[in-house]
Amino acid sequence: MELGVKDCESLTHLASAGQPMETHELFVEDLEVYYRNICALSGVSFRIGCGHCVGLLGQNGAGKSTLMKSIAGLIPNRKGQLLWCGRAPESQRGEIAYLPQVDEGERQFPMTVRGLVELGRFPHLGLWKRWRSLDDEVVDAALETLKLQDLQSRRLFQLSGGQLQRAHIARALAQEAHVLLLDEPFAGLDEPSQQILGDLFHELAGHGRLLLVCHHDLKQVPELFDHVLLLNREQVAFGPTEEVFTPENLERCFAKREAPAHV
Repeated sequence: MELGVKDCESLTHLASAGQPMETHELFVEDLEVYYRNICALSGVSFRIGCGHCVGLLGQNGAGKSTLMKSIAGLIPNRKGQLLWCGRAPESQRGEIAYLPQVDEGERQFPMTVRGLVELGRFPHLGLWKRWRSLDDEVVDAALETLKLQDLQSRRLFQLSGGQLQRAHIARALAQEAHVLLLDEPFAGLDEPSQQILGDLFHELAGHGRLLLVCHHDLKQVPELFDHVLLLNREQVAFGPTEEVFTPENLERCFAKREAPAHV
């Protein structure tokens, strides 16, 4: 699947974030996150701007989902600094979209693809929640960008796994999010759907989005991500894929660790 430049330019034109693209940087310094008295993640420091697709790699329990939830402002950090465009993420949640693993249970809701994408507009509706022609335009552009126009009237239970993932990403674009946090988006997809989703990620990054993606299939990493962040409940390495994705770093990333410390 190929996204037209016109489609992405339409979304950019309709977006109202108001920040110059060059200032769009995610800055993380010495981040430490706890679940109650258990240290789930520590020592994470990196900075990355828009236009990149970053793979978050590590074994189960390494802190990948914890990091994404912290960036999304869903859980607090115990220590360190986390900024998007120089401000705390929780003060500008509309610009950051967290997409957890697809919940098969949501297919039971009697919602159409367009209805799901329209949910992305709710933070922009203002005090009286009045739907405007601008909101329809943004939703139309998101559906067009994700090639979902012909599916917009379908119910969620009628979608394949790949189509449902694309619908959720369209909702994030309708939200005008610049940062997309995706938790194992390739899980359960067949090979053609994975290829379509991978191509989509490259297109979105190429048109100014920042994607952070939890991923477990190491064979796909070099073709999917231009940067990688390796975690093992602390930062192992971060940087361009060709520099950081090495056997030595992977050995440290997937090394067995003792149980998390209690404080």
